[in-house]
Order: sequence, then C-alpha cells, then structure tokens
Amino acid sequence: MTHPDRRSRLLELRAQLQNADRQYHLLDAPIMADPEYDLLKAELRELEEEFPELAHPESPSQTIGAGPRAEFTKSTHRSPMMSLENAFDEGDLRAWVTRAQRHLGGDAELSGFSVEPKVDGISINLRYAGRRFVSAATRGDGETGEDVTANIATIAMLPAQLNSEAPLVEFEVRGEVYVEKADFEAFNAALASGEERYVNPRNFAGGSLRQLDARITAKRPLRVVLYAFPAAREFGITRQSEVLATLAAWGLPTESTRQRTLSSPDEVIAHYHAFVAARDALPFEVDGLVVKVDDLTLQEKLGARSRTPRWAIAWKLPAREASTRLLGIEISVGRTGALTPVAVLEPVFVAGVTVSSATLHNAEEIERLDVRVGDTVLVQRAGDVIPKITAVLPTEGHGERPRFVMPSACPICSTPVVLVPDEVVTRCPNLRCPAQVKARLRHFASVDAINIDGLGEKLIDQLVETGLAQSPEDLFRLDAKVLAGLDRMGERSAAKLVTSLEAAKQTTLPRLVFGLGIRHVGEVVARGLAQHYGTLGALTEATEESLTAAPDVGAVVAKSVRQFLDQEGGLALVRALEPIFRYPDPRANRPSAGALQGTIAVVTGTLDGISRGDAEALLREQGAKVTGSVSKATTFLLAGEDAGSKLEKARALGKPVLSLAELHAWIQTGNRPFPGN
Repeated sequence: MTHPDRRSRLLELRAQLQNADRQYHLLDAPIMADPEYDLLKAELRELEEEFPELAHPESPSQTIGAGPRAEFTKSTHRSPMMSLENAFDEGDLRAWVTRAQRHLGGDAELSGFSVEPKVDGISINLRYAGRRFVSAATRGDGETGEDVTANIATIAMLPAQLNSEAPLVEFEVRGEVYVEKADFEAFNAALASGEERYVNPRNFAGGSLRQLDARITAKRPLRVVLYAFPAAREFGITRQSEVLATLAAWGLPTESTRQRTLSSPDEVIAHYHAFVAARDALPFEVDGLVVKVDDLTLQEKLGARSRTPRWAIAWKLPAREASTRLLGIEISVGRTGALTPVAVLEPVFVAGVTVSSATLHNAEEIERLDVRVGDTVLVQRAGDVIPKITAVLPTEGHGERPRFVMPSACPICSTPVVLVPDEVVTRCPNLRCPAQVKARLRHFASVDAINIDGLGEKLIDQLVETGLAQSPEDLFRLDAKVLAGLDRMGERSAAKLVTSLEAAKQTTLPRLVFGLGIRHVGEVVARGLAQHYGTLGALTEATEESLTAAPDVGAVVAKSVRQFLDQEGGLALVRALEPIFRYPDPRANRPSAGALQGTIAVVTGTLDGISRGDAEALLREQGAKVTGSVSKATTFLLAGEDAGSKLEKARALGKPVLSLAELHAWIQTGNRPFPGN
C-alpha cells in the first residue's frame, strides 16, 4: 500500500470505528465482531503512529466507549472506568509483562497474576451505601455514564441489601451485565413471527439494560458479574484475588470459581490455551481472558496511561472462522472507478453475524487464493471493512471449475476497463458511469465533506437514475416541488432537504476540497491545500510542481490533483461549485510564530495528561512542523512512555529527546533546552 493510500486508510478506519463505537455502545447494534474491531483499532493505532500529524483526540484510539444517550440521566463515576490494552498472542502478553516490570524498575518483582474470564457484556458501575444498593450507571465515555438504576434493580441475582460482613460506608463496585447463551437462544426462539431477533447475547443484554421502561427490563434474563473494587486497599484488601473473594462473601455475584492466581507468564500462557479449548462449554460468551497484576500495591505503583491501566491486559480469543460455499463473484464499482470483486456466499454465522458476502480485493488476490465459484472457502471476520476469505478448503472438483476473470468492460456502463501501470486495481475510466456518479455524490454529501443533512444513499440513487443529479452542482438546482415527486419524499421532507442544501452552501474550504473526491486527497491533505491556496480559483491555477509546496502534498498527490483538474469534468466541476459556496479564507487563521518556529518535531510514546493529538496541536500552535518519522531533518523528538523505534532512531542520529515537562518549559521561557539555532 502506497504512502497516500495508507493515509487514506487511516481516515477510513477512523470513520468506520467511530460508527462501530456508536452502534456498539449507544445503539446496542454491533456492526462488526469484536476480533474484527480489535484488529481494525490496532491497525488504526499503527497508522497514527506512522502519521502522527493525522492523530485526533476524538479518534477511537484515544477514546473510551461513547457518551451517554440523551434519554438517560447522566451519572459521573468517582474514578474513571478505563478500557484495557489488548494482547493477541504470547508475544503481546510477554511484552506487557516486560513493560510493567520496566516501569517498576528495581522496586519490585512481578510474581503473581490474577486471570479471569472476560465476560462479553455491558460494563456497569454499582454504588452501595449502608449495605444497600443505591445506584447504577453504564461506563459511557469512561467519566460519565447513563443512570440505569431502575433497570439494574430488576436483576434478581443482584442483592438490594448486602450481608452483615459488608461495610456500612459508601463504595463502588464494577462488573458486567450479560445474558447466558441458553437464555438468549430461548428468548429469540419465543419471539413471534416477524419480530426482530437480537444478533448475539451482548446485543440482547445492552438492549435490555437500556430500556426506558424498567418493566420491560424486568422480563429479560439479565445477569451481573462483578470483578472490580476501586477502593479495595482502603478496606485492607491487598490482592485482586482477594477482591473477588471479598465481594462474594458480601453476597455479590462474581466469577471467583473461574479466577486463577498464577505465578508466571508461562503459567498464564498455558491457562490461556486450555481456556480457549474449553470456551464453548462456558454458559456465557467470552471474548478473552483478563490478566491483572495480583498485588494491589503494585497496581497502584504501575498506575495508568490516559485510557488504560498498566497493570492489566485483555488477552483476546482468536477470531472465529467458518466455512461456506462461494456462490458467485460480483463486481462493485467505486467512486474512483475501481472495480472490486465481492464474493457472494452461502449465508453463514461468523463471530455473531450472518455473513453473505466478503471482499476479494482485486484480481491478484483471487489468483493468490485460487478461489473459484463453487469452492468451499474459509471466511473470517477479523480485519477488513467486510469479512474476508482467508483460504480455499480442499474439495472435489476444484480444479475442474473455471478460473475467475475480471471483466473487460465495466459491469455498470459497459465502458472498456483499464489497468493502470504499477497498480493492481482495474478501473472504469468513464466519469459518467452511474456507479461512480452515485459514489461521488455520497462522498460529496458526507459528514466529513459538505455534510448535507437528509441526502441519503437511496435518495442519491433516485436523483441519479432520474437524471436530476449527475454532478454535485446539480444538487443545488433542486427545488422542493421536484423533490416532493420522488418516492418516499413528500412535501415536508423535500422542504427540509432544500433547507439543508441552502445551509450547506456556508462551509469551509478544506471541506469543499475534500468533497471534490480527488484521489489521494484526504481530510489532512485538503486542509493543507486550503491553507496554502485560500480559494478554489487559486488551486485550479496551481502547477504540479508548485502543489508540492503545500503542507502534506508530495509528488503523487500533486500529480493526482493536477490530473483531476485537467481531466474532463474536473475543472468544470470546480468552476461550477465556486460561485455556489461561501467560505472564509483559511489563510487568515494561520497560527502566529511561537517559541518553536522553524523546528521539525516528531511525537512518540504515551504522554501523561495529554493525548498525542493535543500534543501535536500544541507543537503546531507554537510554530513547529510535525512529521511522522525521525530523519536527519528532525529538530527534536517529544517522547513519552513506551517509546519504540522512533526513540532508538533519534538517539542513533543524535537528535534531542524532550519530555513533556521540558517542552512546556521551552514554550514558557523561550529557552531552547538543547544547543542549536
């Protein structure tokens, strides 16, 4: 994958995961399996490490869960409910142990780990006072959750009054609300014909817990398991294994019988493999094991990063796979004309979702797999936008089936396709291809571009198919009367869309440039072009050579921008849009010179008290240019904990390495903390 494609992939991943977070945490309607989400987030973190200038404080890599729904009263937790770092193999587990030991230094030796099943449910925070249940809240964004006290009170296994061994003071305990597999299957089976079934037990638990009517929740088979007691040390408890035993003694539900205290990483690894082999026998769904430093004193010394504790890690279970039959291969045509083969599958249940299609990427991937219609294939939901085929299983007749050949003409408009040199993607060169037109209009109207409220995919399809819109500027010629005549519109919807179109005319130049849909021009590049040129008109006059002077624009992007403006329709589109939109000149908002003017900075590691995105924004505000990799041109490296290869390279090149405190001192005093101009 080329440099610009990787940057585009980062932005694509961020939008995809933000949508997944909303569906998962707020709507209880997951759109991807947990293993897939975890791998996508891991890929996002790697890309943000590679391109730190694209990091953002609201990225799924920097946030926890999602904010509470508006329908529920907000409840603030006494201490943050954090997420956990993930491990996917033995190497990740050992690396976590090494990092923890390094953080402790010579103060203590890690010698005990509490290992517990990671129940796949909804995180919950319970408050007790005077031994009585007081309130309950979901995790929400980690700081503030939804008050679900009335709903939690309906769960029979949760005591309203603790036994006499429990203290009379107020305290919080944390755990998971879940549904056992048998109860989930029975509930779905009992639904009347036509009623929507829940996808999986976690989805069912979330939907049941967030009912606005507690009487509905009371009819659902919810259960609770508790595993955390933030104030444990205040009550003389010294180990995580004692936490579970203590909570159980007070009458609270725990999984203390399945908890194990193990002395070494080798023992944890052996237990993990045994657990994976036996996971289907558990009465509830699990998505991993949680491994914690057992000693609470050491937990306190290890502390936490901005989002995750250093003393715990979630070792995720392997992604589930399933085999099914390949019924056919269809071709999808995207915004840039790329032809993507998509496998049509005999529906199969994989990782909590019924899968009926999977990406095959391109002709090269099909050839690599040697996949043919009629084959039995292995499908995995773990790392792509849609599920992927990972292998062809040996079946009789495979060699007799014909190999798939990419079409020589676009399946939508019949235009002969082209294979661009140095690319593996086949493209339809017809800019008027209906599939491309629809995709370009969807991109133009998207939230990150012009953000036209009410202009959805089905309406765009109608506009294109009826000839009402073939290019973005056509949208602004629509009137309420014409729109009201379309299917499922009506006068009110038509009037709202016209209002949205009028409001969309007031925008920003970066959004407008991004909305043009130029290949390789994502949000960051669009912002750089806007800052450099100030108007669409000035951008159209730029030469390929001069374009490289804009921030984040290299030779490939410059060529792509110039090709777009030179091709049929590109320049015409820009000239048609320019009089429609009103936007401020972004050059007026350029930051003034600061203490770091003229420097080139790189950020790595985890910084205490500030996200990487905020740190980079601070650097830019002070005049520094932020890049993603250390080179001879780098002025200094801003490094936090767990800094990796960038720190090693900076030291090898003799580049200054600054802490966050040293950076703040430089900004406040103006005194550079290392020699140089």
